[in-house]
Amino acid sequence: MAETPEWLKFEFYLAGTVLLEQGTQTGRLVVLRDGEIEVLRDGTFIASTRSPGAIFGEMSLLLEKPHTATVQAVSDVECYVIHDALKVLATHPAWTLQIARLLAQRVNNTTAALMAAKPEAVDDDQERLIMPHYVLSDWGDPQV
Repeated sequence: MAETPEWLKFEFYLAGTVLLEQGTQTGRLVVLRDGEIEVLRDGTFIASTRSPGAIFGEMSLLLEKPHTATVQAVSDVECYVIHDALKVLATHPAWTLQIARLLAQRVNNTTAALMAAKPEAVDDDQERLIMPHYVLSDWGDPQV
């Protein structure tokens, strides 16, 4: 069995503990191992999960902005926590790819929900997503 990397810390939190607080910037990722976590924005319940492998804190980390929601333990939870996660992601592309897949899945789900809720058809010009030119030019630079 593979040894757990030193940058991946196992942590236990009691029910009610805040793991990530809205408005703070921690630079860490939290990966649920066992238990139930809920997400609150401005004190309002958004969602909860018991899914092992659920990742929290990635938006704040990747955008280098404060957390947009609070993540709190509903039950006692076991998590893996990656402190200084941006550095870890820069040196572990498999983790970066996993987070990219998670974000793509969320965008896909959001797009599907928006399309299902759309009251009327929109013409083709409004359906297209246009990539800004500066993004495409950045793709040519391997340092980005």
